[in-house]
Amino acid sequence: MTRPPIRLAQFGLINAYLVPERDGLTLIDAGVRGMDRRVNRAARQLGLPLRRVALTHTHSDHVGAIDTLMQHWPDAELLVGAADTANLAELGVRTAPTRLLRDGDRVGSLTVIDTPGHSPGHVAYLDERDGTLYSGDTFVNVPRLRVASVLHAAFPLPTFGTHDPAQTTRAARALLDVPLRTLATGHGLVIQGPLPAMRRAVQDAESGREPGAVTRTVSGWVGHLTRLSTDGAVAGKALAYRDNRPS
Repeated sequence: MTRPPIRLAQFGLINAYLVPERDGLTLIDAGVRGMDRRVNRAARQLGLPLRRVALTHTHSDHVGAIDTLMQHWPDAELLVGAADTANLAELGVRTAPTRLLRDGDRVGSLTVIDTPGHSPGHVAYLDERDGTLYSGDTFVNVPRLRVASVLHAAFPLPTFGTHDPAQTTRAARALLDVPLRTLATGHGLVIQGPLPAMRRAVQDAESGREPGAVTRTVSGWVGHLTRLSTDGAVAGKALAYRDNRPS
């Protein structure tokens, strides 16, 4: 019987996932600084080694623990979307990718799905064993499920960092055709039976509607991220992500 994946959440909403495999563990995304302690503790409890870190994309809140993890697990691989490597050096990540991923590649039991938009080389991972889709930041589940191209004051940062909003919406639309039972997003809780909520989110993005339209200041979030930067959890130069959006 396949062991279920483990959600590791920082600050309640920055997610990484440990996926048990026959040869050990695959970590999807690496959070911000300090995520390595959660990963190492879970690996010890499971009695399994970390074999690979598979990134959905290379924004600061998904790569923060890479170097410390690789020091602890020197034989682990680092896997990144082929079009998404440029940010690693800019964010101070010293570990070079072991393998560049393309649509249809296999990562352990996971199948890579190209989902460019939130970042140029953004990818999702489908575990066909249990129907879990690890969607990265194409979808965001804070405070409710939405496409990252749709701004919400409760958690605006993924939208601020989206490289190409229209492409992100198209990627989200394509994911509606994936045979999934569970949606594990980069931010927020895991959703069982997610397709109805995914369809609504895509329809809202395509129509330009913004559920919970922005009526409140986002200064609270900027202040929160500034504090994290001061504490060393998030790279200061990437507080609102690298702005790669087309002008």
